[in-house]
Amino acid sequence: MKFGPEPGSATEKPQAKEKGPAEKMGRSSLKAEVRPVRKTQAIEPDQFQVRALEAACRGENVLVVAPTGAGKTWVAEQLAVRVLEQGEGLMFASPIKALSNQKYREFVKQFGEERVGLITGDLSLNPTAQVIILTTEILRNKCMSKLENMGHVRWVVLDEFHLMDSDRGAAWEDTIIFAPENVCIVCLSATVPNYREIAGWIKEVRRREVAVIIEKSRPVPLSWRWFVDNRALTEKTARSAVEGLKKGRARRGPYGVRYTYREPTPYQG
Repeated sequence: MKFGPEPGSATEKPQAKEKGPAEKMGRSSLKAEVRPVRKTQAIEPDQFQVRALEAACRGENVLVVAPTGAGKTWVAEQLAVRVLEQGEGLMFASPIKALSNQKYREFVKQFGEERVGLITGDLSLNPTAQVIILTTEILRNKCMSKLENMGHVRWVVLDEFHLMDSDRGAAWEDTIIFAPENVCIVCLSATVPNYREIAGWIKEVRRREVAVIIEKSRPVPLSWRWFVDNRALTEKTARSAVEGLKKGRARRGPYGVRYTYREPTPYQG
């Protein structure tokens, strides 16, 4: 699957070579080479994953829009390898605690318990680790009040990034606005439709280029099933079953009530 940048997107670059954001901040630009992580099976990254990694390593903010199951978290895993090599930090934020706990277990399995921490409303495990998994609300609070604890952080990954005008969008907005200037923002989303508008807003707020990476192919196809009478049916079979239920109810009356008559039991006095 090869998908180039969309016309007019933020990923189009001029021919002249200019000094990147990483060099302007006094940081060396990291090479976007695929690094090994602890996986049971080696995988070949897709082009959208490689392009997102390259943009993040150049010091740009990144907005990745790809279907569920496409492998957006792979980008965060590759960035985690780099911060562990360079002695820097990465924060990976999820909107709910259950998802943060799941990502923590996945990262611990790959990088080791001593290198990964977890901060939620209930738990605080290894909070000084280089790679921190936390909820979006906790990250927002850190960005708004404890910036001194984020001096070593190079990337902030916002997982399950959603609409900016939704009720849950405020935490993402505040994080993007108040995160330290040295931090690069990487947004991962499967549902955001107005990605061009959001990318323009992030560029204006962060004063740094935003690479918009779009992937439309779905590696994990969706299939619909209807549940009728505790059975998972295809749409065609389900419609036939529903019609059968309607006819059965029509025979029983509008309320579907069954009446049973029994002979009275003689009195045993």
